[in-house]
Amino acid sequence: MRYAEADLLVTELVANALHHASEAPELILTLDERTDRGLVVSVSHEYPHEIEDVTDGVGFLLLGRVAQSWGHSYSNGTLTVWFQVRRPGSAAVSTDLSDAELVAMMASDPAAYSDELVRRHSSLARSMAARYRGKGIDEEDLMQVANFALLKAIQRYEPDTGALRPYAAATISGELKRLLRDKGWSVRVPRSLQESVLEVGNAARELEQILERKATPEEIAAHLDMTTEDVRRAMDAQKAYTTASVDQPMEATGATLLDTLESFDPSLLAADDRMMLDEAIANLPDRQQELLRLRFHEDLTQSEIASRVGLSQMHVSRLLASAFAAIRESVPE
Repeated sequence: MRYAEADLLVTELVANALHHASEAPELILTLDERTDRGLVVSVSHEYPHEIEDVTDGVGFLLLGRVAQSWGHSYSNGTLTVWFQVRRPGSAAVSTDLSDAELVAMMASDPAAYSDELVRRHSSLARSMAARYRGKGIDEEDLMQVANFALLKAIQRYEPDTGALRPYAAATISGELKRLLRDKGWSVRVPRSLQESVLEVGNAARELEQILERKATPEEIAAHLDMTTEDVRRAMDAQKAYTTASVDQPMEATGATLLDTLESFDPSLLAADDRMMLDEAIANLPDRQQELLRLRFHEDLTQSEIASRVGLSQMHVSRLLASAFAAIRESVPE
């Protein structure tokens, strides 16, 4: 088994333990090379009771399909899941076999034949992960997701569907896009717009190689059969991948972004009060709301309001007083 596969299995087992164990469990990772079975890796943690079957979680799915052998044990309140890494020097898999032949033979030795498939197509995972660099996701996370997607594609591949490589490419691309949608955005934007950002970014890189210069929004729009407005919107949304601290000094001057902003607006302190006032006014009868609008928005006197609405000044005065009383009751001091 390749080290990358072992890393993935350990990562998935740890993630599964964190998900099912108590808060902040103590995890113990053990490597045992003294057995004639080869290197055995085990992950242990406290668990409240013994279990009959350990099949929950993607880590255990990988164990069953990729590890040469695996199992679990329970003793003194501790659950241990182990898997065996194929020994160096095991019988090599012929490189003359096709992908379809290797997939068909995986039932007899999952680790050996999946190892050869991963070796053949690991460059695909690397190249596809590289496309998403600089998108707000750590490069190691991109590689791990790409490698995991490659393994998943190998496990799910059916030779009748065509060649393995295009199928694996589609699976890897889907997992990487899902990662970007879920974790790559500092500011949340609609999923449809996230997809547009990826399409526009890929098209911009392709056209730059063809045109030997940066493509204009109009050229990208024509290439993708999109409107120029949608392309510009996607370009603006791309800025939401990362955010900068307002306290971070700028290289040129040493000043912070906060220093370049306008002075603080004191009216912001009254924003909450205005919201509560607006809500209290909205709960008044329509006629009282209209009188308040005329009094404070159009700055009319009570006499002018009375003339405008066809009421006596005394009636207007009573209605305004009633409105003020209702507002004072609903707005806390």
